[in-house]
Amino acid sequence: MRSNELIPYKENIFAKISNFFKKLFFKKKESIDETSIVNNEYRDSFIENITIKENEEEKRLKNIQLQYDNGKIEEEDISDEDMDKLIEMYKIETEKLNADTQRRKIHIAQMLKELKNA
Repeated sequence: MRSNELIPYKENIFAKISNFFKKLFFKKKESIDETSIVNNEYRDSFIENITIKENEEEKRLKNIQLQYDNGKIEEEDISDEDMDKLIEMYKIETEKLNADTQRRKIHIAQMLKELKNA
């Protein structure tokens, strides 16, 4: 027969991890003081510094490309240097599409090979 003694509680690894995250995420709300405001300002300025700003020239060329593809402007309306840049953009896009197509072909071939072997 078992005795009616209390079983001593041992904290296992999962309980320790759970308690750690509870302490980490469920802290008591502290009053806002000047140091936290200054820290937030530093954080905001840091975030602004690390955000990737889109290249304005690339954005302009994408807009021209979109207008050309939609038939809103003709080739004659685009300057020669913009045309050269657009041709380069089209080449890069074509290379990316060809690489993606090749990767998909290889993946499909592998899937077919696995189906044959199964």
